[in-house]
Amino acid sequence: MSRLTYRDVFWFVPNLIGYSRVFLTIVAAFSMYYKCPTTMFLSYALSELLDAADGYYARKLNQCSKFGEVLDMVTDRCTTTILLTYLSELYQSRPLAIVFNLLIALDISSHYMQMYSQLITGKTNHKQMDESAHWILKAYYTDRRVLFGFCFGNEAFFLLMYMNKFLEGYAFYISALFTAATFPVFFIKNVINLVQLYESAKDLAKLDAATLNNDNAVLAAATNGSSKQKKQKKK
Repeated sequence: MSRLTYRDVFWFVPNLIGYSRVFLTIVAAFSMYYKCPTTMFLSYALSELLDAADGYYARKLNQCSKFGEVLDMVTDRCTTTILLTYLSELYQSRPLAIVFNLLIALDISSHYMQMYSQLITGKTNHKQMDESAHWILKAYYTDRRVLFGFCFGNEAFFLLMYMNKFLEGYAFYISALFTAATFPVFFIKNVINLVQLYESAKDLAKLDAATLNNDNAVLAAATNGSSKQKKQKKK
């Protein structure tokens, strides 16, 4: 069996799906700013649906990769950021713009800190949970259906917020109804982001405390040893 190269990893099926998500995100971004809501809705929704497909094929084809994990996370963060940035402009409301920008900051910071804390403490990826993990994060990350449901529901809420600005009549009322239905999912998802941010910060602080305590213990032992040697020399 031939050895894989980095080029082979680039051509893994789940990574090809990831590239298609990047392309769809670009299409969605252009569609937003060129006022093509139907194209934007379809491209953005398809990108979110494909978010489940890349993981499925990665496991099915035994093509899981670190590159694929990072590609998936970066695509998710960038896609959400683009939409929330445009919503800040679309609604022309200073309070809403502040909320949207704070949500961007929370989304990026919580996922970055989670990934960093997991990797530095020996986990293989940011979704790996052990027994000491917070129960909310275990429930969120250990069941793929729960994970996809919250992620998709959260993005659906933002997408519907976008569409509500372009719909009229019965279409608007139906969209507004779905927006209200997805609001609890959006709210819980961002509570999870807050928990994730705090728990990952706590894990890093625990590691810092343990490292500093170990360094102080080594320094104290070295100092005591040096003091004893000096006393012995004086004798």
